[in-house]
Amino acid sequence: MKKITYSIILLLFVGFSAISQRKHDEIITTDNPVQDLVQNEITGIVVFKEGGTVKGIDPETKKVVWTLTKDDFGSVSVGDIMKDPDFGNVFKDKKALTSVGGSPYVEAYINNKYIIVNTDTGKIVYNSSKESFWVMQSDFIPETDEYLLTLKKDGDMAIALLDMKTGELKWSTSVDKAKSLFSFSLKESANTNIAKINGAVIYYLLYGKLYSFDRNTGKLNWKADDEEYTKFFLTQNDKNIVVVNSQGIFSTKEYLNVLSTDTGKSIWKESIKTKKVVYLEDWGSKLLIAHFSGFNFYDLKTGEKIWKKDARGDGLKRVIPIDQDFLYVAENEMMLINKDGEKLWKKFIEISDDKEDPIYYLGKVGEKVMYLTGTYGNMVDYKSGKKLWKRNIEFDKNRPVLPTFEETSNSYLVYNDEKLYKFNPTIDDKPEPFAKVNIKNEKELNSIELFPWGVVLSGPVEVMGVNMDGTVKYHLTYSQPGEGGRRLLKSTAIVGSAFMAGASAVSAFKGSELTMETRDEKGNRQTKTVRERDKTNMAQAEGYAAGAAALGMVAEKFGSRFNAMKQNRDFSYIFAKTPTGEKMLVKVRKIDGVELDKITFNNNRPQYEIDPATQNIFYVSDNSIQIFNKK
Repeated sequence: MKKITYSIILLLFVGFSAISQRKHDEIITTDNPVQDLVQNEITGIVVFKEGGTVKGIDPETKKVVWTLTKDDFGSVSVGDIMKDPDFGNVFKDKKALTSVGGSPYVEAYINNKYIIVNTDTGKIVYNSSKESFWVMQSDFIPETDEYLLTLKKDGDMAIALLDMKTGELKWSTSVDKAKSLFSFSLKESANTNIAKINGAVIYYLLYGKLYSFDRNTGKLNWKADDEEYTKFFLTQNDKNIVVVNSQGIFSTKEYLNVLSTDTGKSIWKESIKTKKVVYLEDWGSKLLIAHFSGFNFYDLKTGEKIWKKDARGDGLKRVIPIDQDFLYVAENEMMLINKDGEKLWKKFIEISDDKEDPIYYLGKVGEKVMYLTGTYGNMVDYKSGKKLWKRNIEFDKNRPVLPTFEETSNSYLVYNDEKLYKFNPTIDDKPEPFAKVNIKNEKELNSIELFPWGVVLSGPVEVMGVNMDGTVKYHLTYSQPGEGGRRLLKSTAIVGSAFMAGASAVSAFKGSELTMETRDEKGNRQTKTVRERDKTNMAQAEGYAAGAAALGMVAEKFGSRFNAMKQNRDFSYIFAKTPTGEKMLVKVRKIDGVELDKITFNNNRPQYEIDPATQNIFYVSDNSIQIFNKK
């Protein structure tokens, strides 16, 4: 192992160099304290609320370009709503402003009203003040520029389709008696109330009940039988729906069934009772269903098993399709089988010491399979299942493992236990670490990124650059003001983290839920995929592109901003405390560790937005928004 030397001495345990703090370049003063601040991902407009006013700031000119007041919002919502005991709970939990991923819209909750604003124009597209209901949940449909609204109207739950071009409801349909929201949080409803559009039909899972609506008229086609479901998937034949029912929050048992899209009735004699379902594939006339105890193909029409026995393995936790084969992990071992359920390897391959160890990477690389877990890393020959390295890389499972992949050189870089490894699939034995580094806040590391000269490790309070010869290029560590401030690392989530860069192998497994892939009868993958994403993933670049295309946005207008939003790994923004107790946002350039900027904040929970396109910073300070130009 190389002995560490420092090519540039930047080891600063408090982390503040000679660049002095600075004052804002511009300021927008307000009559009242600023209550909320968000930036729209498509237009870049920074929207803020103060008092009963909502305003939009152009990120380029840094001027207020539109203003909405109580005259625009209208009168307070209908009095009956105010008497609803659940009403106050909903508005207490709602943020004043929410930017809608994949759209130019911002949702606002003002004076007990639900409002949708087009940030590009400042026009109120929808205002609930004239309605006798309140909006509990909203789902933007980028393909058609529509909104599906979940409503509570008197004692009923209803759904409505909102046309964003006219701002009018196309229809509203009551579906069931309302549940009390005293015992059902908004977070839970967002995870369980799921809508999908398929041509002229809307399928909606509302508090466990599945409904089918005519998309044009809102007419209820059917309500599924008394069963309650937690997930549903549309099959590629458009004739069936795969439904999953979890028995309670902590239950490991699930029931899986197939319904008719015409009637909502089950086409199987009875549900398949399994342990937790981990993977699904639709092969046209059959379904591949993997759960904790194993997996098998089931006939779509009858629900009967196709293989004589399941591909078993207690504690099944991942299935990875490779061509027409399946690589799967059961507890701490992996096996490869073909589409007929036949084992392709003589024995299971142990990939970790403990069945609870996380899997950071598992997949085919050329004609090899590579795995990185909480304890081991190795390469396996795809055809024979033999380990290619005589010895595993051994990781300390009590320390984080951070991997990343560099596509140009087809190389992997892994950090664990203050060691850095680099290897590619061609090497014959396990690599020795090329560097040993002294990370101060190892458990908080959240990013590893490869540059032509070396690697950058970063977290909320630390940034380190390491050259490929094992020397430390720079090392910056900071203290953070208050535990509350550590929770609000908005800039880290937006700019420069591994999750936005998309280069980390870890990020491929984050934010994903149970999905159902589609194939043709021969097992070839289809381009059409039924995929569920969580709310954060919906607001990624893929969502932006879909929304922009659906809304007919001009590429010249938002193109450069869109590119900036997709990826920016050049900087770390760290909310830090100086030796004298001041609170600062520090901008660090990752390529060389230079502190480019320092901005003084006056609270432990700052509200701010960093515009990825301009790198300007918009910071809320009492009755003002301070604007700091790029440095």
